[in-house]
Amino acid sequence: MKDKLRLLIKAGREKEALDLLPHVDDSPPSQPGGWTAKDNLAHLAAWRLVGAAEMDAVRTGGPAPAVSKDTKEQNAKFFEEAHHLPASSVLDTGRRSWDAFIAAMEACSDEVLLKPRIRYPEEALWQMVPGHTYFHLAEHLGYWHADRGEDGAAEDAAKWGHHLATSTFTEDKSTGIADYNLGCFYAVRGRAEEAMPYLRRGMELNPSLREWAKQDTDLDPIRSTPEVARLLA
Repeated sequence: MKDKLRLLIKAGREKEALDLLPHVDDSPPSQPGGWTAKDNLAHLAAWRLVGAAEMDAVRTGGPAPAVSKDTKEQNAKFFEEAHHLPASSVLDTGRRSWDAFIAAMEACSDEVLLKPRIRYPEEALWQMVPGHTYFHLAEHLGYWHADRGEDGAAEDAAKWGHHLATSTFTEDKSTGIADYNLGCFYAVRGRAEEAMPYLRRGMELNPSLREWAKQDTDLDPIRSTPEVARLLA
């Protein structure tokens, strides 16, 4: 288990260093209210520090990290805390967040990694590692590239996350989630034809996703298409 998690962390850190860090500076957003590379890095780093604290809490029995149960509220708080900081400070926090996350994971035994998470007790603790490496990073690289009009780079980031997920966890349930998530990438952009094969295969491999899909707002841009209607019938 730990060998897989180490590879995911290495891949995520390298991807962030290659695609995001060179653009972290003190430039303002291209559009009012938009997020810069610095804002995205600050967000990713803040949640990695929460993840490290959660692993430590599960391992030691200590207090859970003090974050809001409302993710949108917490995201807004993180933004307000870091938006005014200089790029040098955010870059330093980014480095420290990876170091803290790695240290917390390495301190956990395999037994601890199988314990329930605090924030999402239906998940095992180890599952936060994929979440804080390829899933969250690919998601924010997609947002950032799209804001810059770099649709191809946004798609490449989504495909990178999908490949890392499916090559690391090959059981049907995990592959189904990865396929569904890539389908959602296309769905939110209104690209139904490209979304459908991934959504269909994701639900075939992981049938529990069908019920979630009926309420998933990511599918709203293509929900009225006959193909999606048949899929969810």
